[in-house]
Amino acid sequence: MSQSKLCTLFYGALVVCVSLACGSVEPATSVASVAAEGEDANVVLRQTAMPEMGVDRLGSILNRYYKEGLGGAENWERVVSLRVAGRLKLSGGEFDFNAYQKKPHYIKMTIHGDHGDIRMGYDGRIAWHAVKRGSHAAEAMEPAQARRFIHGARFGNHLLYPYATGKRMEYLDTVPVDGTICHQIRVTLDTEYQVDYFVDVRTYLEIKVVNTDLRTGTVSWVVYEDYIREFGMPIAQKVVSYESDEWVSTLELDEVKVNSGIMPWMFKMPK
Repeated sequence: MSQSKLCTLFYGALVVCVSLACGSVEPATSVASVAAEGEDANVVLRQTAMPEMGVDRLGSILNRYYKEGLGGAENWERVVSLRVAGRLKLSGGEFDFNAYQKKPHYIKMTIHGDHGDIRMGYDGRIAWHAVKRGSHAAEAMEPAQARRFIHGARFGNHLLYPYATGKRMEYLDTVPVDGTICHQIRVTLDTEYQVDYFVDVRTYLEIKVVNTDLRTGTVSWVVYEDYIREFGMPIAQKVVSYESDEWVSTLELDEVKVNSGIMPWMFKMPK
């Protein structure tokens, strides 16, 4: 299994929770209270995951998405980490899959097969990979691979922190996606990625997410199915990923644990 193929399946295999909050999540009321204490209101807004949005179309959709889809800011405050396990199907067969995530951007995943393990991780500084077969040591990813891996390493999604620097958000349309009517919201990032979110107009859960690498033109997307809720947050138990109109992987989860004592040192590149 090549490193480039693993980076391709990353979007469908690792980002298993549709929308985990990145960083500390504060209730919308904190914006006013902190600003009232003399803080710069603009700085506070940029650091708030779920602020109270305006009454325009985009703002109204995000308000409902935060409250109905994600379960509200109070639930998200309790979420610190996530551990999942399941089976990953690729064109070359089925593999055991385990992944860990911790706020704000720590990630580690292991794919186990008959011929060894492949591990990939990001500790907030270095994106690395290792093949546990013989004496292969862990090493830092090449820059292009690291850029793509880090893009998907976010604990949460880019609909959170709508006022953060380095992003532009816009409502595009309401469109059908495989028989489900969805709001389409586009987020353009200064990292040269564009992300289109398709949010069910009834449940306010994400149905599909399309990632476009504006630097290379590569388009990949994931489809989320079979939601459950843990700590009030939505988790898709089935995640199917595609790239360039071709199926890449299907991940089916059979174990989900929230706040299971994951520590930052666990994501460091092995020596």
